Amino acid sequence: MYQIDIANRQACLQIDEDRLRQVAETVLREEAVSQAEISIALVDGPSMRELNRVYLEHDFDTDVLSFDLSDAVSADAPQAGSLPLERAIEGEIVISGDMAVQVAAGFDWSPQDEVILYLVHGLLHLLGYDDATVEHMALMRARERELLKGWNLSPRYSDPQPAAGEEAGGHT
Repeated sequence: MYQIDIANRQACLQIDEDRLRQVAETVLREEAVSQAEISIALVDGPSMRELNRVYLEHDFDTDVLSFDLSDAVSADAPQAGSLPLERAIEGEIVISGDMAVQVAAGFDWSPQDEVILYLVHGLLHLLGYDDATVEHMALMRARERELLKGWNLSPRYSDPQPAAGEEAGGHT
């Protein structure tokens, strides 16, 4: 069973809450999650920058933040060769509507499609995927692409690939 709450606190972009809910539910099903409580908040750029500064000590704009509120974070991380029989997550995903509008134009798709990418990316973080290294980023992006095909979306990424062993940059 999934509980997905959506709060739209931005005004630059029209949001289809039903579509966001459908995307979240599909990703959770595809990732074998049996129970989830997810809050999705869409905010403006200044609010997102403040959240990034307060919670991650990063004083710059960003597209999506994920906060895992589950009790057993490491137990739900993907393991090679098997997934837990019962997988439950709880978390919050914050998405910048301003960033979606700004970035989407450069990728020749709609800001709403950019929001879908951010949502999928945020959910994958809650599910244990990581993009801090080149190897992890490659796995995460492959999974994003696979999931996004279900909505006929094919993301492109603008950040340069770091050398092996260096930390990766943002996902868009």
